[in-house]
Amino acid sequence: MKILSGLIIGALFGFMLHRGGIVRYSRIIGALLLRDFKAMNFMFTGLAVAALLYGIFDLMGLGITPRINGYFGIGHIIGGILFGIGMAVAGLCPGTCAARFSSGKLLVGVGVVGIFVGVFMYERFFPVVSGLGGEPRFITLSMVFDMRYGYLAIIFGILFLSMSFFLSIIDKSRKFDEAEKEKPLLQREWGWLPTGVIAGVLIFISTAIGEYLSFAGGFLALGAHISSIFGYSFESVPSLNESTLWRAMLSFGVFPGAFLSSYLAKTISQEKVTPLFQEAFSSKMAVRGFTIFASGALMTFGALIGGGCTTGAFMSGWPTLSIGSFVMGGTFFAVAMATAHIMYFGRYRLIGEVKERFKLNLAND
Repeated sequence: MKILSGLIIGALFGFMLHRGGIVRYSRIIGALLLRDFKAMNFMFTGLAVAALLYGIFDLMGLGITPRINGYFGIGHIIGGILFGIGMAVAGLCPGTCAARFSSGKLLVGVGVVGIFVGVFMYERFFPVVSGLGGEPRFITLSMVFDMRYGYLAIIFGILFLSMSFFLSIIDKSRKFDEAEKEKPLLQREWGWLPTGVIAGVLIFISTAIGEYLSFAGGFLALGAHISSIFGYSFESVPSLNESTLWRAMLSFGVFPGAFLSSYLAKTISQEKVTPLFQEAFSSKMAVRGFTIFASGALMTFGALIGGGCTTGAFMSGWPTLSIGSFVMGGTFFAVAMATAHIMYFGRYRLIGEVKERFKLNLAND
């Protein structure tokens, strides 16, 4: 039953990723270029809801304690740099890569292959990369301030939820969402608030049943279970058990969840070249395919080195107030934003040119 819950939670998360439009290249790059705040609001809301629930249950003494990611210094920096570059170049993270492919963007399938290549790269170099930064130290913000976790988690949740509402007010791309409201419920993009709240609840439920929602770690577990069928054991996953199978099913679940959302929305279609991606790279299939494949491998390798991806280190990690998650998440977002600005603003002399291309992309992604 618990293993089935991993599949269901992964499917629901994949459904929300597609339904909220977070699988779209324009949304991810728009967030990194500070031109579209919907993806950012989705993540902020998800981590805020998880933090609020953790805080409330802590103060009530109900015993639901989130897992703390360890801090290991330079490992976060190296992993964050690799993940940030891969994320910005392809406009994807492990979860959105799986969801985007399942929603009909077939070329992104090479990114899924890249994810598993990244998993096997991590396994191959595990003896070296596992020692980066030394033994992990489990430090949280509540330890630093010597303050009860529940109070600080609630303050943290309120802060990020407030940031989401503020960003939605100044978000110029919300005009696109307003136009979507004319479509039937199952055929339009949903707002960042309902999808973000559901994501936060799923993070909390994962913790409540003794697990941790992270798609990079899930793909590592999935790779380990698949390899075991062929008689190969992962050194990085020394034992296969109910927990590793839960994580494997979590990542696997994203595929049917995103597919169902896309099917209901009637958006499954042939691959289109989104304008922004074409501006940065090329409309040639081989160039785009290699770019997505390499990015999938790089970001997954980086996520496993640094301790998590956008879900594991950020949405699931920050609500725990883990210093390690703060360093990893802060590093890869800073690198991803810098990379995106170099890719786009470095090509045009006027910011207005990028704005026009972004509007075109949003309408055709």
